[in-house]
Amino acid sequence: MRQVLFHIPLKADWLPAHFPLYLFVLAVGFILAALARLSARSIRQPAVREWLRGAASWLAGFGILAALVIWFTADKLPQGLPIYGFGMMLFLAFLLCTGLASRRAAREGIAREHVQDVAIWLFIGGLIGARITFLRAERNLAFTEMLQEFYKIWDGGIVLYGSVLGGLIAYFLAYLLVFRKYGLATLRLADVLAPSIAVGLCLGRFGCFLNGCCYGQVACPSCPVYAVHFPLSAPAREGLVEQGYQTPAGFTLAPARQQPKEIGARVGKVDPRSDAYRAGLRDGDLILRVGYGAAPNSTRIKDCNIQVIENEKTNRITPPVDVLTHCLVFNWPRGETQLRLTVKHAANGEEEELPPIAPRTLGLHPTQLYEVVSMALLFLVLTAYYPLRRRPGQVIAVLMAGYGAHR
Repeated sequence: MRQVLFHIPLKADWLPAHFPLYLFVLAVGFILAALARLSARSIRQPAVREWLRGAASWLAGFGILAALVIWFTADKLPQGLPIYGFGMMLFLAFLLCTGLASRRAAREGIAREHVQDVAIWLFIGGLIGARITFLRAERNLAFTEMLQEFYKIWDGGIVLYGSVLGGLIAYFLAYLLVFRKYGLATLRLADVLAPSIAVGLCLGRFGCFLNGCCYGQVACPSCPVYAVHFPLSAPAREGLVEQGYQTPAGFTLAPARQQPKEIGARVGKVDPRSDAYRAGLRDGDLILRVGYGAAPNSTRIKDCNIQVIENEKTNRITPPVDVLTHCLVFNWPRGETQLRLTVKHAANGEEEELPPIAPRTLGLHPTQLYEVVSMALLFLVLTAYYPLRRRPGQVIAVLMAGYGAHR
């Protein structure tokens, strides 16, 4: 599982101090666009000339967009721009599925442009439907809260039946507004798209595996399965903690009557088999700070001081133990897997920063990978059946029946 695949640097030490990275990217974009534009003038083939002119516009636009992103986010993201595994899989699924469907459509006498337009409508409509369904049905958020959380697709929260409903609504709108005048038959087009939908489901579920969402049940020790242990930042860990299957990081907290009122959160019991125990945490220790990151003085480290918080506007007092719960359970950053604890030992009263630990979940069935395999097999079945179909709609019917049997 890897929620963050890599980071794109937003600062360049190799550039002169008076020449920031966003100006360099902007200059490169305009230079490449100018070269493409000049090359188009010397090309005689109309198709190649138009392609170069279009490429010049895209290069200039990309340079401007990239420069703006670097300008606004360089100070806010010292690690660089994170590329999330779930979002990358969605991007690859869109490109690959559109390409496969376009090739199949061309063999059936359907213009590639029509399929590409349909793919955009389905992708946007499906994404909107999936997010609305998740935020409303799964998390029961109000409308204003949904607007604040809607764009955070890198956190997961893509509900399949919501994407199906959104995609269907988007297609019928597109058909009424655009595609009806081209005489496209819905069932014929659905057959063309069916194998690509299986590929999209395959890549989407692999994205779920990278993100740690859509996980399976707890695997028993004797189950004949390769159980997956997800890290601290995975949604799987949040779900298991909320359902009471495990602790957040290998230890419990003492009852409220034993908790300090000003600074620190008292540890209840520590699992002797946990990373926290091996790092030196013991029953009754007082946790003073939690943070993420592997090395002291690293830019990746962010500390959360465990002390009472008083809100002067609402006169609300948050005790230290609730501050720890908020930091560790409900507000842990995506992609961060290592936990650092600064504690005051109950045995000798000494304060110590423990070595970083990497808590993991209980072993879970990798249902995401089960679906990756089954959707890959279903794609092969649909590809083999496609030339054998006798009437429109049969291929998409096989997709629906096969996916229903898989679920």
